[in-house]
Amino acid sequence: MKNFLKPAAFLVVALFLASCANDAPLFRVFEKGKFGYADAAGKTVITPAFDQCGEFSEGLAVVLVEGKAGYIDRSGKPAISPTYQNAGKFSEGLAYVALEGKVGFIDKTGKVIIPLDWEYATDFSQGLAAVVKNGKFGYVDKTGKTVVEPEYDYATTFSDDMALVVKNNLGGFIDKTGKVVIAIEYTYATPFKEGFAMVQKDGANYFIDKTNKKAFEAQFDSAEPFSGGLALVGVQNKVGYINTKGETVIAPSFEYARTFSEGLAVAAQDGKVGFINPKGEFAIKPQFDNAQDFVGGLALVLTGTDIGYINLKGEKVWTKSQAELPNLDPAAEQAPVTNP
Repeated sequence: MKNFLKPAAFLVVALFLASCANDAPLFRVFEKGKFGYADAAGKTVITPAFDQCGEFSEGLAVVLVEGKAGYIDRSGKPAISPTYQNAGKFSEGLAYVALEGKVGFIDKTGKVIIPLDWEYATDFSQGLAAVVKNGKFGYVDKTGKTVVEPEYDYATTFSDDMALVVKNNLGGFIDKTGKVVIAIEYTYATPFKEGFAMVQKDGANYFIDKTNKKAFEAQFDSAEPFSGGLALVGVQNKVGYINTKGETVIAPSFEYARTFSEGLAVAAQDGKVGFINPKGEFAIKPQFDNAQDFVGGLALVLTGTDIGYINLKGEKVWTKSQAELPNLDPAAEQAPVTNP
């Protein structure tokens, strides 16, 4: 599948700076080689003092101190001591943590709820988390009970009550009991979102509904999941958007783009990046070298050697030179699994 994102080192930076969604979001910022947090106005509220840090979720955020991962609260105070090799965000009350090459789950007091017996784990979603043992993916519930035995080569978190699983280089979908509800027969597939999943079979790309029926006859070379009723599709090296009926609502005219988030979508024109509205009009003119989605009212943008956040009006609320970035080490985080 075509990658709609413009490849750049900025995307690595975005792993650490993408904003977090809360009632009052805090955004990761950096200064003189350390990470901290700012509010939506760009005011620093937690002084940059961490080697790396994650997004706030359920009131806590992962921080890395002297090579160890722990958690802070929204005031910046330690909540769980930095003792782990790696840690994830809290989701449904639990977060995965890694120690001595094994992964398990803790609650927000730091108590181990699911023993560190796994090789890899994802966040909990709809009551289940994907876990890996002996290189195979399965699922556990929040008590640690194995609900789906590890037998898949790859598996996603649950969405729309189904999860994408891969076996022998083919993808299909299971329900939360582990029953295969859509046959494992696709050479490519995306997770279900807003009732649809994009699949590929016999060289053709199309969307299916949750009954495994072809949703519409729209023709495209590649596609991303629906967001806000629109899906990003690629046609002859350009990208545009279709609705849930398969109708083109924004013609494929952009060099690259991203899915809609908070009413706007990243889109590129003549080598520069801006943000379009659902009519395909630039609400924020193309002026950046790269950009990430809006989350919590701000979006991360790259302009020359500067990295910063803009608000929905396109106004910069915080910016710094890349020269002040910490020494990022993506290998320090649990490597994300990607769809084959």
